[in-house]
Amino acid sequence: MIYCNAPIGVGKTSLVKILTKDLGTKGFYEDVENIPMLKEFYSDGNKSRNDLSFALQIAFLNYRFKQLKEGLYLAEHEGMVNTVYDSSLLSDSLMAFNLYKRGEFPQTMFDLYIELNQNMISDVAAHPFNGIPDLIIYLDAPFEVMLDHIRLRGREMETEDPKLVDYYKSVWETYSHWYQGYSQSSVLRIDMRKYDFVNSIEDRNAVLNLIEQRLVELGKLSKSEFEQIKAERAEKFGEYDAEAKDAA
Repeated sequence: MIYCNAPIGVGKTSLVKILTKDLGTKGFYEDVENIPMLKEFYSDGNKSRNDLSFALQIAFLNYRFKQLKEGLYLAEHEGMVNTVYDSSLLSDSLMAFNLYKRGEFPQTMFDLYIELNQNMISDVAAHPFNGIPDLIIYLDAPFEVMLDHIRLRGREMETEDPKLVDYYKSVWETYSHWYQGYSQSSVLRIDMRKYDFVNSIEDRNAVLNLIEQRLVELGKLSKSEFEQIKAERAEKFGEYDAEAKDAA
């Protein structure tokens, strides 16, 4: 089980799509259309965040728990072990904690949220999962890059209020502090200043090699599987290069 962890808009979904295709596994995504109150959450600054923080986080908690159970079913019954998540109960708890420390998530409700989160993890811990992912991929980007990505993806609810910048900065800081102090499982940091895996085939190849080599080291991918994946990828990327040269 692989978690991709990063602040809003940094590139989690793009990486999960690329990685799952390369590994031949299933990816689980944050579908904002299935969380209808998210737009209301962004609608009126800290007031709407305070009013809706608990309801929204419970909605996300329920959504991610369903995904986790599906992933565990695939691992237990279909042998699909390296499922990849662009959001998780871990990332959800970080977002909830950020709201709490901003004073936008009341103490009693935050305590209840944490208890529910812990109960969900313990509920599935008897399955082929101990509550801790095999690998976390942390996308580390400067705050300015995060803001640029949010603007580029063009979700109106995320960009219409200039005051959201302060909220985004607190999210970025929460993830940065998490990375500096987290030690429960293996974390692979990807420097987003160095790699553009969306637009550069060379960078995409390098990032996939970093991730899959780490999976080999963790015993979650065999060396022969890794070599086969690299060979198939080299052939596929070679076709992309040829198409690009022809177009030029």
